[in-house]
Amino acid sequence: MAIWGGFLSIIRGAFVLFTGWTHNYVLGIILLTLLVRLILLPLGVYQARSMQKMAKVGPKQRELQKRHKGNPQQLQKELALLYKEEGVNPASGCLPLLLQIPVMYGLFDVLERFHYVYHNYGFWVWENLAKPDPTYILPILVAISTFFMQKQTMQMTPQQPGMEQSQKMMLWMMPIVFGYVASRFPAGLSVYYVISNLFQLGQTTWLLRKPLKDASGGGAQATH
Repeated sequence: MAIWGGFLSIIRGAFVLFTGWTHNYVLGIILLTLLVRLILLPLGVYQARSMQKMAKVGPKQRELQKRHKGNPQQLQKELALLYKEEGVNPASGCLPLLLQIPVMYGLFDVLERFHYVYHNYGFWVWENLAKPDPTYILPILVAISTFFMQKQTMQMTPQQPGMEQSQKMMLWMMPIVFGYVASRFPAGLSVYYVISNLFQLGQTTWLLRKPLKDASGGGAQATH
């Protein structure tokens, strides 16, 4: 608990510092979010590369799933062999995400509990970031950014047979749910979430344009 409390104090201190520099809560949140995302950049890159590798073996994976549809044990053996040959670990993309959760929760906690006492530190229509956005602009931006995050993730993740309809439903349901939640939470959290999503989208788009080396280390294959 002492370590967690110290971590929250660091985040809170950074936020106070940024708002003191900019005299603006929104800009303070943006700078804090960018700082945290830059610190977590190596984890984000590792996660994106892992997803790229999984997307690369997607066609072969789907072929094996069709071939061994009635034999799950053989399918698992063939998939394990495929992953070994391609140098892919399906769980490797989850670890960076799990490591980011405490950091993101810390940001969430600080921004939710922060006392936004200076009303002149607001921005445009968001004078009080401790309350939900009365204009619903931020919840809409949350929903839009969530949609593109979901779409990007789906493009980089091999689709499971028979799950296409469920994935399409999630593509539309998740933005609606997140947008609704954002309309009930402090506006400051929505600012953080939107900026974090935009950073993630830009980071992943940039990585997708860079070649992905194959498991053997010889040559590279451009990803699309």
